[in-house]
Amino acid sequence: MHELMLANGATKPRKGPGGVDSGQAYDSLASRYDNLLLDNPVLAHSASVSLGLVKETLASSQHILEIGCGTGRETLEIASLGKVVVACDPSNESLAILRQKALHRGLSERILTRNLSASKVATLVDEFGKHTFDGAYASFSLSYEPDLSVVPDQVWDLLKPGSPFLCSIFNRFCASEIVLLAPFLLPRRALRRLEGWTELPVDKHSVIVKSYTPRQVRRIFAPRFSLRGVWAIPAIIPPHYLHLLVRLSGPLRPAWERFDVRLNHVWPFRNFGSHTCYHFQATG
Repeated sequence: MHELMLANGATKPRKGPGGVDSGQAYDSLASRYDNLLLDNPVLAHSASVSLGLVKETLASSQHILEIGCGTGRETLEIASLGKVVVACDPSNESLAILRQKALHRGLSERILTRNLSASKVATLVDEFGKHTFDGAYASFSLSYEPDLSVVPDQVWDLLKPGSPFLCSIFNRFCASEIVLLAPFLLPRRALRRLEGWTELPVDKHSVIVKSYTPRQVRRIFAPRFSLRGVWAIPAIIPPHYLHLLVRLSGPLRPAWERFDVRLNHVWPFRNFGSHTCYHFQATG
């Protein structure tokens, strides 16, 4: 989820306007990041949905690239299935925690970590060669990139033709946010999403997150990838900063979450979630 190995020659992630780079921000949060999933029911639900989609999409892949692994919540689960994961992240502290977890679970030989942001994964070609990976994913991490358009070519160069690439990207329009009047209650947070960017508080820092419409994302990836599927994460549950509304639902929460999963791939709900998950396939 922002969430992968520490390498020599680490690169420094770029800063967004008005915020610190995501690597620096998540360095300060890394030791407490996993607890956020326990404390925030929306994050926990989104993480569960994301992991399920990653497992399903990459079921036939064995040599996998992960962009934005963070502390390795998804990395460890994918590696435990017998796959090899090259996990990239701009946060050194997050990668250190991932390596500790991998050692504890006996997965160190299956997880390689690299201190890279999405816009720098092209450097992996020198190490692994072109068209080496047979699957890739980026869960909630690409929106930290100042320029999303630099990512598709780099990922395509690393993937074998026909391989899947799953990515979850901050959506421009979130229906549940509007229905719950977030633009009036928290205008700075909700309205800037509509403008194409917002400031995301991360510990004592703030980072810039870019938002995109599904049409924009399809256009950016179209030269190198064909679209195979779309899901909202979440679809009818509000964004994570409105998690108190989910807590207040009490015993209705499990039913709400089940209904969300039933609708997250159905039009029009799939296009209007907080994040949109795209299943792309690398062209030949």
